Amino acid sequence: MTRVFDASPLSGNIDNHRLDIGQERLSALYQTDLMDSGPEERFDRLTRLVAATLSVPVALVSLVDAKRQFFKSTFGLPEPWKTERETPLTHSFCQHVVSRAAPLVIADATLDPLVCDNLAIPELNVRAYLGIPLKSEDGHVLGSLCAIDSIPHTWTAREQEILADFAKLVEEQISLRERVAEMARFDAQRSLIQGELAHRIKNIFSVISSLLIVSSRTKTDLDGFVRSVTGRIQALSKANDFIINVKSDGDGFTGGLGSLIDALLAPFKRNDRHVKVFCPTVSVGEKAASALALVIHELATNAAKYGALSTVDGYIDLTGRCEGDIFHMVWREVGGPPLTHEPSRKGFGSRMVARTVEAQLMGTLERNFLADGLVVTLDIPTSMLQR
Repeated sequence: MTRVFDASPLSGNIDNHRLDIGQERLSALYQTDLMDSGPEERFDRLTRLVAATLSVPVALVSLVDAKRQFFKSTFGLPEPWKTERETPLTHSFCQHVVSRAAPLVIADATLDPLVCDNLAIPELNVRAYLGIPLKSEDGHVLGSLCAIDSIPHTWTAREQEILADFAKLVEEQISLRERVAEMARFDAQRSLIQGELAHRIKNIFSVISSLLIVSSRTKTDLDGFVRSVTGRIQALSKANDFIINVKSDGDGFTGGLGSLIDALLAPFKRNDRHVKVFCPTVSVGEKAASALALVIHELATNAAKYGALSTVDGYIDLTGRCEGDIFHMVWREVGGPPLTHEPSRKGFGSRMVARTVEAQLMGTLERNFLADGLVVTLDIPTSMLQR
């Protein structure tokens, strides 16, 4: 019997077949998006080469979390494990590679006190095992590349070196896969930004048109009309500046959330009654201010195009309050065109607002199309407002 591993203390404890391997390591593992993913030829090619080079019947790329091991790639694994592509830790030798962050060399599992009771011996026919840690770029052990024999096998130093080289190739494939996925996410984000930009430009023209109509109804002389339109367009430009480049004083947005809302709604005000805002003094961080600016500006834009701000007598009632760990905000439109039915589909702007609230603020958004106007409710963790 030969067993080789690092003599350092265990990084985790095995208790009732549950491996405590640290949240940072688990986070690194799941960030790879390898767990429960489908077979890929780039990994299957390597397990085939391992089996052929070392003359063993089974080779695995095994990823280990707190309860199970998942096989990203298998060669020679018997059924039903080949189809299921995972086992509980009761059947895992690879968990010891992970917990010790070192290679594990076992010539005869039935004679080794570390694994002699492991169910992989009778059920998967594991007799000899050679496992090399698979590490992420930041050094976390994700799992093991292992070679398995169904008979006792004395692993030579050369075989261990070969498997270690193959493990490096597996790590390179994991890293390459992550970079390709990152590029795909970048392309998707770029497309999203292009869509948002086109949407905002379209909205700007729509809002200016709405402001012209509203101003024409409230101003009877040309000079007053020009001043009204010019002031609103200037305020609209400032509101867009908040969205594009929210300014911070180091501790959060200058003036807090109330000042941010006032600045965003200024282009749409005709008088103090037209837009009513009640918001407690809440500091808001730069990222949260940018996200909220996008949400409020989109709501105001839609109100100017279709809702309460498109009429002379319509108005917005916006209230905010803190309830424990949640900031609760209600946007209520009153006096707009009658709502006869709820829209059958969500436009790009509505989807953008929902995505911003959920993904950037970790909050929830609910729209209710009532007979007297739209009501939008936002619930956002107060901790997210400080970001």
